[in-house]
Amino acid sequence: MSYCPQPRLDSISDSRRYLAFLLEGLAKRIVHRNFPAGRQLCRTNPKEPKPMRTKISRTLLALGLLAACAATTRAADLVALSPQTWDRYIPQGKEVDGIYGDFALTNDQLVAVVAHPKRGRNANMTVRDVGGCLIDLTRRDRQSDQLSAYYPGAQARDLRFGGISVEAPEVYETGELERVFVRGRRVTLRLVAAPREKEPDAELTYMLEDGQPFVELTTTFTNRGKVPVEVDLVDAIRADRSFEHGPTSASDLFWAYDQHFGQAYGVLAEGHEIQGANARRLMLRYRTRDGKVAVRLAPGESYRLARRIIPGANLFDVRRVADRLAGKPDRAVRLTVKDAAGHPIAAADAVLALDGKRTAWGRTDDNGELRVAPGATAGTLTVSAPAHGSKEIPLAADAPESLAVELPEAGAVVARITDEQGGPIPCKVQFVGRDGITSPDFGPDSGEVAVKNLYYSHDGCFRRVLAPGAYDVIVSYGPEYNAVFTKLDVKRGKDATLEAKLVRTVKTDGWISADFHSHSSPSGDNTSSQLGRVLNLLCEQVEFAPCTEHNRLSTYDPHLKRLGAERRMGTCVGIELTGSPLPLNHQNAFPLVLRPNTQDGGGPTSDADPEIQIERLALWDGGSDKLVQVNHPDLGWMFRDRNGDGEPDSGFSGMFGHMDVIEVHPLHTILGKPTVTNLGRTQNNTIYNWLQLLNQGRRIPGVSNTDAHYNFHGSGWLRNYLKSPTDDPAAIQTLDVVHAAERGHLVMSTGPFLDVKLRAGEGKATEAIPGDDLAAPGGKATLAVRVQCPNWFDVDRVQVFLNGRPAEALNFTRQSASSRFSDGTVKFDQEIPLILEKDTHVIVVAIGEQSKLGPVMGSEHAADLPVAVSNPIFVDVDGGGFKANGDTLDKLPVKAGR
Repeated sequence: MSYCPQPRLDSISDSRRYLAFLLEGLAKRIVHRNFPAGRQLCRTNPKEPKPMRTKISRTLLALGLLAACAATTRAADLVALSPQTWDRYIPQGKEVDGIYGDFALTNDQLVAVVAHPKRGRNANMTVRDVGGCLIDLTRRDRQSDQLSAYYPGAQARDLRFGGISVEAPEVYETGELERVFVRGRRVTLRLVAAPREKEPDAELTYMLEDGQPFVELTTTFTNRGKVPVEVDLVDAIRADRSFEHGPTSASDLFWAYDQHFGQAYGVLAEGHEIQGANARRLMLRYRTRDGKVAVRLAPGESYRLARRIIPGANLFDVRRVADRLAGKPDRAVRLTVKDAAGHPIAAADAVLALDGKRTAWGRTDDNGELRVAPGATAGTLTVSAPAHGSKEIPLAADAPESLAVELPEAGAVVARITDEQGGPIPCKVQFVGRDGITSPDFGPDSGEVAVKNLYYSHDGCFRRVLAPGAYDVIVSYGPEYNAVFTKLDVKRGKDATLEAKLVRTVKTDGWISADFHSHSSPSGDNTSSQLGRVLNLLCEQVEFAPCTEHNRLSTYDPHLKRLGAERRMGTCVGIELTGSPLPLNHQNAFPLVLRPNTQDGGGPTSDADPEIQIERLALWDGGSDKLVQVNHPDLGWMFRDRNGDGEPDSGFSGMFGHMDVIEVHPLHTILGKPTVTNLGRTQNNTIYNWLQLLNQGRRIPGVSNTDAHYNFHGSGWLRNYLKSPTDDPAAIQTLDVVHAAERGHLVMSTGPFLDVKLRAGEGKATEAIPGDDLAAPGGKATLAVRVQCPNWFDVDRVQVFLNGRPAEALNFTRQSASSRFSDGTVKFDQEIPLILEKDTHVIVVAIGEQSKLGPVMGSEHAADLPVAVSNPIFVDVDGGGFKANGDTLDKLPVKAGR
């Protein structure tokens, strides 16, 4: 069935129309003079003469691009993504994975990207081997790519480039694959599967036609052997987490829909039914009309499997195209949803049910509009919005072209959150329903501004629709600020004012907060918006955060710029290089050099050997100055049990010279035993093992990071405080952070701010902070400890560790030493005399054993203890330089579970 694009009106001036007409006419005359319509631009037969090359090809490309910019044209384009074509042809969306060298197919309906067919082409860490796969797909008018990958044939075989063809060409540039630029009525990208013994040859084509609202993917299997072969009819798709999929039984149409991010996909297979098998990588099995899921090809026989892959903003879009292809009437009803005051309602859900079964659904746009497709029989349309209620109306097959639905007015909160001077401030605002009111659910944990019952505001000013009722509200900005706990009563049709002033009570002069390890969707093991990750960090007052996606260099800079928040948070390009085995072979590094729009951003590749991998990372970018961090390790396995057999050996000794810091959290277990039990499994207690390593002379600073993957309170509950020459996030220099961490000038914390200094005499010259060496002849020193907390948690114990052991005489609790503790922001501020008999490393722990982080940090971390742990200060008592005492504290660890 052919598609005729609907006439389009645009606002280009007459002069620009005339210029576009002249440019397009000139381009067409040159092309048509040299290339007849339907010309195959790349050879499929080696004996065929090479396509004619002319000196005007680059001129044609320039003319075509200029013409495309000057006016709206109706054609299909097939373009190799490059610096010259990137801005025009790369789609928009959370899951965009296209890079230079991939192929974009576009028309006035959609934008698609097919990954360059070569080995090593990965979309991300878990979406791998995508060469020749469809990796980006979205509608042209509402771009929101959410496709991870569509794998033809479940990507059982490698693909290579086979050619390009164009029907009715207008503009072309071809030759080297990186310079492909083709425009015509129909464009086709041809790929060929690598030959495999006892399997048929396979040729794939991606075809896009002017005005066509789907990509046509065809696989032709040909048995060129001498014996019959069987062909499995299967594809695979990655559309993860927040997608719904269906149907569960065999059907003509397979669909996947992410309602929150506004993207749906449909798959139709000509002459076949489709059965979707639920898994992370959904397997789509095609069944012929006579029930076969595999076909048998005799020698010389071919079989053609054609699929149409449909993008839509919702399931109504997808089903309308599917119905049209099936020859059914294409009828759309324009639904408009408003409240009783006549205001449009955005993100209202409309669900069509036929015979009591949901068949299609979608959400209204910002204007409260949605095009719904009536069924072949009368059905019921349910329209709802969480803050407005719902309404059920009949929808006849012959419903009129427009339909208006009115829902009750909602209430709304109008917030103005300020700092102490009345200026703008980022903040996290929680709405918790009370008196029988359900807490709002604004969207999934992968979202951006509004996530579950949270609202992340980059400047403290917002308006948000809420259901009428009573709410408890918590306004916060990380653990250096007092949180505001208040109540809000929302009435229907009214704005409820939320005003709060956030006061910074915790003074951290000379120190900045940082999280060195967090993730979002480009990592591949989650689907969180990267903008949402930046908002989460920003609204928790994390002052420095490198971008550390799995196996991919990326940057937070565009998001901070979009928010106008560049001065609020320092950042740089980084990576988590993620290999196997887990949890041993994961390392972060920053800063690194981003090479935009290339494979992995130009980052290093992982390796199955942890020693090779960490060395590769450390030496990347010419051995540049960077921080290399070992993530969530099993220290017994890493340092003493290479083969994991439970017998001590040299471990992965080649890693030691390349690591700068080690993650050692959870922090509270420093007061525990050498092993911990988690979900019924015995694991090594990382921070305890770190103390053991320090005693063996391994001076590797400890760090604590969230490793956040989702945006619902994902960041903020764990952080590092680093010594810094500036308190202004805009003035932070990345290498200052790197060097502070390398020196151990760092305190790890779930929230409390712990200030530790050790003096061995008078004056600054004899003062040390965490990470420093200090000479204390005779062993006399004074330890100054100061602990601050905001109004939402407490610290009731300060424990000093000497050479990894908690000193009984240096254990101060609010119960046993109440005079040392206070109830204000400053919980503990004491000078403690030390008399050390030998070289000693000194660590201070501050913890609230009778306290919790509470609701400010959400349900997952509400029960976490407030705790801060300093890095060690190394005290030389005998004047010969600090020497580790070798105390094992217990039996030195091997791999967990041994």
